[in-house]
Formats: sequence, C-alpha cells, structure tokens
Amino acid sequence: MFQIDYVTPEKAEGSVAKTYALFANKGVPAPLQLYSASPRYLERELAVIGDFMGDDAYEPAFLAALRYIGASVSCFGACTVFNRDLLASMGLSPDEIEALRTDPSQAFDAREAALLALAAKAVADPDAVAPADIAPVRAQGWTDRQIFECVVYAARMATVGIVFRAFSSK
Repeated sequence: MFQIDYVTPEKAEGSVAKTYALFANKGVPAPLQLYSASPRYLERELAVIGDFMGDDAYEPAFLAALRYIGASVSCFGACTVFNRDLLASMGLSPDEIEALRTDPSQAFDAREAALLALAAKAVADPDAVAPADIAPVRAQGWTDRQIFECVVYAARMATVGIVFRAFSSK
C-alpha cells in the first residue's frame, strides 16, 4: 500500500498495537498505518486526535466536519471519504455534508457554523482571512485559542494528505 515500511494491523506490536486497538471496530485508517513508519509520529498524531476528542467544547460531528473540510479542500481523498461517511453515520445528509465548505449552517448551529466557515476559508485561501472573518467567530463565544486550534486541526489534513500521497504505491 505504501512505498516505505509501515506496520499493518496484523503485525502490530507494542505502542503501535495499542494505537491500532482503538480502531478495532472500524478498521485502522490507512493514514494512521502510514504514520506507523515512525511510532513517535503515530503517537503524536494520536495525541492530537485524543486532545480534541477529550475536549468537551467540541462535539464529535463538529470535529469530523473540521477534518472533512480540511481533507476535501486539500484533495485528500481517503480522509474526505472517511469523514464524509462518519458524518453520514452521525445523521448528516449528503447535501449538508457537501455544504460544509460553503454553508455549514445547513448542518450546524450558528456558533459551530461560524467556526467551521472560518476554518473552510482558512484552508482554502489562507491569505484571504481578515479580522472581519475572525470577529463573528469571537462574537459566537469562541476563544482565540479555540479558533487557532480548530483552524490548525482542519489544516493538518493537508499535511497528512501530502505525506499519504507521497508514500502511496503508485
């Protein structure tokens, strides 16, 4: 599957096996398998995911929407499909999912939609983000830390996508 050595779920041991066990019900996503090429990066990736999943400020569907936005804007097919399917399993319609990049208010309340819209703009056209884009997000009660972290969380999908595409078997 990849051009470099990585650990498949069947051969996982130690910390990699512990990480993979978290995905036993749904299967280990291919990007996480690639990250096993460096167990310390795999641990970091899992730590970031865990930090967000453990933060009561963010609902699982909101986090999946951030990942979907980041993946779909950066043309990262594997994670776009994974998060699209996850959002669908959470009750979002295909139209609501498609609208996440342009009108997240179709699927999320005003507070969450404001931050999703900013993340979508930041990932699609980072140079276009202006104070006028951030002010309404703050007005919805999001802190600057949360704004920063959510944009980074969405933008990380581009990095994962670049690494995935670089090492995928051609």
